[in-house]
Amino acid sequence: MCKLFSFPVWFVLSLIWTGIVAYLGYTSAPYVPMDMSASDPATQEALRAAMTRHVIMYGLLAAGPPAIALIFGRLLCRRA
Repeated sequence: MCKLFSFPVWFVLSLIWTGIVAYLGYTSAPYVPMDMSASDPATQEALRAAMTRHVIMYGLLAAGPPAIALIFGRLLCRRA
């Protein structure tokens, strides 16, 4: 069972997971539509807030599951 949770396997699966999340985050990033003024301070602040939420959400989504899997694998293999 510990071979299933070995570090190289975890590392490769984490890279694949992070790549998928990065692609989805890139393709769904907030933007300013062409019919809105990009130089308006309120629009800039709204875009900045949306980008901050977007980056935090996708960052946690990319880092959370691999970290949980690593901790679970270490705990499982320690007891074996």
